[in-house]
Amino acid sequence: MLKRKIKNEQVIDFLEKNPNFFIENPNILEKINFPLYKNKSENGDPNVITFKDWIIENLKNKQKNIIENARYNFITQKKIHESIIIIIKKKNATELLSFLIDLLPKTFELEVINIVSSNKKICDNFNLIFRESNIIDEIYGTESQLIMDATENYGDIFNGLNKKVYSNAIFSLAEDLFGSKSLLVFGSSDKHFIDNKAYDLIFFLANIVKEKLGSFSYDR
Repeated sequence: MLKRKIKNEQVIDFLEKNPNFFIENPNILEKINFPLYKNKSENGDPNVITFKDWIIENLKNKQKNIIENARYNFITQKKIHESIIIIIKKKNATELLSFLIDLLPKTFELEVINIVSSNKKICDNFNLIFRESNIIDEIYGTESQLIMDATENYGDIFNGLNKKVYSNAIFSLAEDLFGSKSLLVFGSSDKHFIDNKAYDLIFFLANIVKEKLGSFSYDR
């Protein structure tokens, strides 16, 4: 009697339907090899390691990611605190907006930080991004709302700026600031704002900017 060879698809299907299989049969794990893709052999094939070593390697990678995230948050927090001190010291709208638009993007290695408004006169006076109110309305939501990596209609905001924006953060400013809804926008050429990375820090900075903007008067 010939034995029929079990296909990989059948094994995968069985394991998916029986997620507790290795829990109920732990001894099998000692007989299974696992690939270590980050450490390939000379011929390009993945090295093979035991289940125990595979677990240890995965734990090391997770620990490394935790450390990297903590380091990133620490550096970002330090930059935000230093920037807030500068923002608080600004004496008028021109100084504040010039700092936000021209200098702050370099601090955070971003392509753009700016304010989007439908008030054409204010946009021209302070070098803000002018967009029609219907474009802003689609994103605005509620005051002090922060969206990380918005996809719906955000392209219309950054188009025409000669900036490469891959990910973004958009904060809804007070409606009465410029006489209409406006947005504080951050644009990055990499995955800076994907997965809500440093959400709390960006939200904190955006609120400080909102309060400082509200302390000045604007010629409408």
